[in-house]
Formats: sequence, C-alpha cells, structure tokens
Amino acid sequence: MAFAQPPAGARGSLNSPDALPTSVEEVTAEWFSDVLGVPVSEAKLVLPIHGTASKLLFELTYANSEDAASKPKNVCVKGGFMPELMKLHPGLTVVYRREADFWHYIAPRLVDAGMVLPASFYSGSDTVAGQGLVILDDLKNKGFTFGEPTESWPVERVRLGVEQLAILHAKTWGKTHEDFPWLNAGEGSGLHAVILTLMSEGEWEARFHSGPASRPKGIPDWLVADRERMIRAFKTMWATHNPKYLCVAHGDAHIGNTFIGPDDKPGFLDWQTWMPSYSALHDVAYFISGSLEIEDRRKNEHELFEHWLRSLEKAGGPKLEKEEVWDDYRKHMMHGFAWCLTNPMMQPKDRIDAMSERHCAAIVDHGSLDLLESLPGYVTEA
Repeated sequence: MAFAQPPAGARGSLNSPDALPTSVEEVTAEWFSDVLGVPVSEAKLVLPIHGTASKLLFELTYANSEDAASKPKNVCVKGGFMPELMKLHPGLTVVYRREADFWHYIAPRLVDAGMVLPASFYSGSDTVAGQGLVILDDLKNKGFTFGEPTESWPVERVRLGVEQLAILHAKTWGKTHEDFPWLNAGEGSGLHAVILTLMSEGEWEARFHSGPASRPKGIPDWLVADRERMIRAFKTMWATHNPKYLCVAHGDAHIGNTFIGPDDKPGFLDWQTWMPSYSALHDVAYFISGSLEIEDRRKNEHELFEHWLRSLEKAGGPKLEKEEVWDDYRKHMMHGFAWCLTNPMMQPKDRIDAMSERHCAAIVDHGSLDLLESLPGYVTEA
C-alpha cells in the first residue's frame, strides 16, 4: 500500500499559502462553499467543543437541492480554533497539520482496507499560521457514542478494537519515513517531548509528592520514588524499538479516542500523534491495558494479544509468534505511565485516576521496569 500521493478523489489543500480559519467566526458558509466546491447558503454552528483541538459541529444548508442530496448535512470541523491557546502553545499547530496529513493521504486507503473511520470531506493546512484542519462526518448526530476513560470496556469490544489496530498495522507494515515524503521531517509527533516535559522536576513533585489530593490513584510508592530512573526507562523504551515491528502507529490508542457504532464496533479518532515508523506493540499494549478492568485484563490479555497476531496476519501483515514479540509487548506497557504524569488541566482527575490505576497494575504485572533495565540498549543517562 503506497502513501506517497493522496488517493484519487481526495479533497484538500495542504501547505497552502492561503490562510485557513483560526477562529470560530471565520468558519462561514462562504468558506464551506470554497472548500467543498458547492454553494453553501447557511452554516449553522450547532456546538463548539474546545480542547487541545477544537471540534466545531455545523449544520449545513446547500443552495441546490442536488447538492443537499449528495453532500453532508452535519459535519465536524476539527483544528485549532482558540487563538489564545495557539499563541500560548504554538507547537500545537504541528499536531493539527499532522492530523490533516493523516486524513488526506492515509485514512481513505485504510477505509478501503476495512478500517472503521468517519467519512472525511476536506483536509487542509496552511503556511500562514500553520493551521491544520479537517472536515469530518458528525458522528454524534448519527447516534454514535464515544469512549469514556472512566468506563472500562467489555472484552468483546476490546477484541474488536484490536482487530482495527491490526488493519492499521498490517497495511502500513515495514513503512519508513521515506514512504511519507510529504511529512515534514523536522516535525516529530511531539509525544516524547511532551512526556519528558511532564517528567520535569517541578511537574514530578507537583504530581506525586505534594499531597494525596494531587496524586493519581493506584500508583505504587516505589514506581515514583526515583524520577530519573523513570526517565531512563522511557528513553530506553523509545531507543530499543525492534525494527522488525515498525509500521504506522496511532500513538494514543486509548478508549477516550474512540467512537462506538450501533453494532458496538469501535473505531479510532484523534490521529494527531500518529507516527510513521513506530512499534506496533506500542498501540497494542497501551490499548489493551487501558481498556479493561484490571482483573479482566489479567484473565484475557493473552488471548487478546494472540487475536491481534492472528488479525495482523489475516489483514496482510506478517505471521508472528507470540514468544518472539511478547517481551516487546511487556516493554511497551511503560507508555501507560504517561497517564500518571497527566496534568489535571489536560484531563479530568477521575479519568487520570481510572487510567493510572489500570496502567500501573499492568506495568507491575509485566515487570516492565525491570525488563527495560535488563536490556542491552538500556539508556544510562536521564
């Protein structure tokens, strides 16, 4: 599967010299007419949802009845629409553009391969403010629900989610940065930098040693006793990717980044931190350990992992034996500790507590820290 060029029919304009909207007021019927290529007579803002990225839900009215019959009525415009936030954190524009790249070049081909994704109607980025945005189907209007981190999933739904990840991994297996020539080599996903920032001395003290009210639930004392030890563990995890297991990874595959259809089949949203040549085990370990109640994971994760292996092969990926990849799965459990580092300004405290407890239990169960420290490529400097 090739990704150097967008598929036929992809609608969008990336790295345009023309400015895209950066405020809610700039998303007008005239703008929709321009990017959708048909006259839109009215664009009614139904609901703005602001966060790291904003999601603006619109109801569109078309000037022509033929367009009304063939074009989307309810859409979600996702991008950076809080100018004050973008001024405070200009690096956020990188993830907005990265998501636009995903929907333009990659998503249509994954849909053709059987991955469940919302319909996309436009992807754009500009060189003026660095904005990146996408126009997607409004899933909320169609009755879809969305994953909530405080609510663990039943095993069968996690199994279906694992199948979705297997399609992503299989169809991009072995891809390197060279397979995505349009990707700005100087713009990483930012994930590693964010985690290291959250592990700075001040953040660490505020999160774990300033009283029980600020500390997430379920964290063993020994796991947060030595900040530099944990930094070395994360750096080792990143530095020791097995080149045999590289593919496109979602990067943040937790249940809060999912939608669920009427048939209970899940799909993944929020592709802002996708990574072009990363370990598939990152997604699998993070998703399984964060989606299930602790005892459900303990009882079912071996079967779920084996199901991912079978689904990977079925989708056109390699045939892997569990024994050869299991330690990589154990190692990548460490990524779940990022929830323990999460500032309550970034996520509600009840979500942080629920996810931290699940992920810490998995890190302990799998001996992830000891495993990382035993590797030949162990990073000795924090």
